[in-house]
Amino acid sequence: QRSAQDVPTKLVAKAVPLPMTVRGHWFLSPRTEYSVAVQTAVKQSDGEYLVSGWSETVEFCTGDYAKEHLAQLQEKAELIAGRM
Repeated sequence: QRSAQDVPTKLVAKAVPLPMTVRGHWFLSPRTEYSVAVQTAVKQSDGEYLVSGWSETVEFCTGDYAKEHLAQLQEKAELIAGRM
């Protein structure tokens, strides 16, 4: 078992009953391969942290930009170009 000092700050969070939803925003690039694994840390009554093992690694690849996203990027570029 690891001590609280061994737990990176980003892993320390309030424990909530399972099942739970992890909310977060990841800004992923198009046509990029990603690998994701999750580890949790739960604070015990003695102040120590119980750290889980790593989950299985999920690998996935993002697709290309959708047409509406390309249109939004073009619109932003044209607005910026118009101000320059």
